[in-house]
Amino acid sequence: MENLLIEIYLFVCRVYDTSSATCYQRLSNNAKPEFTDQELIAIWFFAHLEGCFEKKKMHRLIEKYWLDWFPCLPSYQTFVLRLNRLEPTFQTFGAVLSGTLAATHRLECDHLVDSLPVMLAQHGHSYGARVGREVADIG
Repeated sequence: MENLLIEIYLFVCRVYDTSSATCYQRLSNNAKPEFTDQELIAIWFFAHLEGCFEKKKMHRLIEKYWLDWFPCLPSYQTFVLRLNRLEPTFQTFGAVLSGTLAATHRLECDHLVDSLPVMLAQHGHSYGARVGREVADIG
């Protein structure tokens, strides 16, 4: 696990230091923070590989098992605030990873999933609704 964490951190540092300006969005005048954006992004990737997809679980994972590796881990509130401010940086990482994947794998097809349900009928009328029967189902 230690090797995986080190590899993730080195990857994050390489991308962070060589990518476009979206990676350099320090929103404070603290040019040398005790807890860097690179550490924060590495924690995010590492926690996802460990199955922790919620911010609270990410923070608890590091706090409970990896605090020796991140001694300047901020409070949960600060952790979430800084993570939310790094959204453009995650777009950059997504582009880098997508480009790497496209170079090594041939995509067969693209899929688009809409996570927002559309209400076609209300309550008791859903079983007798005639809207979108070809593409929609109850539930």
